[in-house]
Amino acid sequence: MKKTISIILAALIFLSSVCIFSFTASTDDNFTVTVGCEAQTADSLQAVDWFKAENGEYFFFIPSYWDLSAVTVWSSSPAQLNGSDFESGSVVPLGQSGTITSGGAEYKYNVVASSGVGTVFITTESGSLKAVHADKSRKEPGEISIKNENGKEQTETSALSYIKGRGNASWNGSKKPYNIKLDKKAKILGMAKSKKWCLIANEGDRSLMRNAVVFNAAADAGLAFTPECAPVDLYVNNEYLGAYLLTSKIEADGNRIDVENLDDINEEICLAEYGEDFDMDTISQGGVYGRFSGLLEGTYKYASIPAGKDDTADGGYVLEMEIANRYPEEKSGFVTKTGQPFIMKSPEFASKKQMEFISGYYQRFEDAAFSENGKNSDGENYADLIDIESFAKYYDISEWTSNMDTGLTSTYFYLDATKDGKLHAGPVWDYDIALGNNGDARFGLDYRNPELFTVCHSRQYRNTVFGTADIDEKPGIFNVLTKKQDFIDECRAQWDESVYEAVCAWSGNKFDEYAQTIKASAVMNHIRRNTFGTADVDEVAAKFEVSVKSLRDFASQRAEYMNGNVGKIQENPVKTNFAVSIGKKILTGVNNLFERIIVFFRLENK
Repeated sequence: MKKTISIILAALIFLSSVCIFSFTASTDDNFTVTVGCEAQTADSLQAVDWFKAENGEYFFFIPSYWDLSAVTVWSSSPAQLNGSDFESGSVVPLGQSGTITSGGAEYKYNVVASSGVGTVFITTESGSLKAVHADKSRKEPGEISIKNENGKEQTETSALSYIKGRGNASWNGSKKPYNIKLDKKAKILGMAKSKKWCLIANEGDRSLMRNAVVFNAAADAGLAFTPECAPVDLYVNNEYLGAYLLTSKIEADGNRIDVENLDDINEEICLAEYGEDFDMDTISQGGVYGRFSGLLEGTYKYASIPAGKDDTADGGYVLEMEIANRYPEEKSGFVTKTGQPFIMKSPEFASKKQMEFISGYYQRFEDAAFSENGKNSDGENYADLIDIESFAKYYDISEWTSNMDTGLTSTYFYLDATKDGKLHAGPVWDYDIALGNNGDARFGLDYRNPELFTVCHSRQYRNTVFGTADIDEKPGIFNVLTKKQDFIDECRAQWDESVYEAVCAWSGNKFDEYAQTIKASAVMNHIRRNTFGTADVDEVAAKFEVSVKSLRDFASQRAEYMNGNVGKIQENPVKTNFAVSIGKKILTGVNNLFERIIVFFRLENK
């Protein structure tokens, strides 16, 4: 009996010691450690909180220019660094890895340093991005610091007018894209001066390279006003958010798209009419707008700019193709007779006179392009209404990328009525799901096949009053243009003159240089975002290299395939099933009837 009691007591003592050990070894989620450059203050813009990875270890993601032999470290409670006491706020060597002990708990940490890219530090006024993430249109002011890879300050001011959300499908990801506006124009990382910039997340692109590769190839090919870009590491409120692509914004501006900015004129008219405190976002709309407006062919909507002698249609226009369900969110835009919605990027708040001009001009071009002889009812040839060189070059770039969105969304055009008065294609934008990075089929096409033409077979992506469904078989603008031999001839000429050389360089030596430049930043990003399900640095680096190789192989194979086929009219490799086609036509007809009923009974605003 005594022996049994002794065994029980021994077991209880053992279990108690295990419980005590477990308690003392448990970590405290309220314990935080922050690091910064040598001699930084605790509230510095350039301080970084540690990050707890999925494996339970902690990571410090460090900018490229920091010296790890002398780092300022703050802890929320007394702690020991690698077995030695240190005073919070003191400068100590951090090393590549180690342990921090506090309150009896031990925290293993790793240091992953970037290299070769710039750094953006933002501190918001509220100390959080919760409001922005809840509403992407919410503008949060704050402070900003931008440095190049060597730590040289880039911004001429530390004031940030705002950071806000951006994007459509990309906004639904966990790694959010943002727009930022400085309080003064600044030249950043070698890019031309501006106040407005975009931070592209590239969450769906494991190589983090596609947008940069396409932008640079398009610029080298001579496509005007291609966005400038630079890779950066983004930190907001001391938290490392990941590797981003900082780009210029698509806007009417002398350093961006060099067309006259009609929004400035329209705003002056409104301020004179309504007072200096008038907010353009509150302006009322005219025309056909509302929930179903993107479905209503041959209509337009506008901002109610007071008419008068200052109201003019002479100036610059930047317009974007968009799918119908996103159209109602915009202040001004138009829907062509074939059902293609356009939203106005500039002027964003277009007057009735301006919308009559630009919608009428594009309709003349569309009528000519869709006709068999290439002329509209007024006898105007489509090629006389556009800058055909930019259209051909834009198509070449987009077909090389096998971009499923070209001619549907994120497809831009611009025109300046005070200059040549013609419609130009571009700039390029949004290629993160291009170049073989899309498993979805659309129009029966495999966008992962480098030896299959795709963009020339695109159709309108049409959402109906019954919900979201691609029911329409109407061709898109590049579909009809690439069935015209004179346009295809121009595509071949531009390919031979500049595009082929540019895409070869950006699937060759320039590609390799850029991949090496961002590699360390990409590794940090993929650990932070758990992209590959591991926090092992070497394993993440190897998986990143696989993603890079996959992109390079696709880009180079496609360049060679196009080199042998550009200049030929391509037959659609996918034949539409007769029964499916009839079903879609019936559904389209019913849909169009409902659209007209909506308009007739004024269920849409007019």
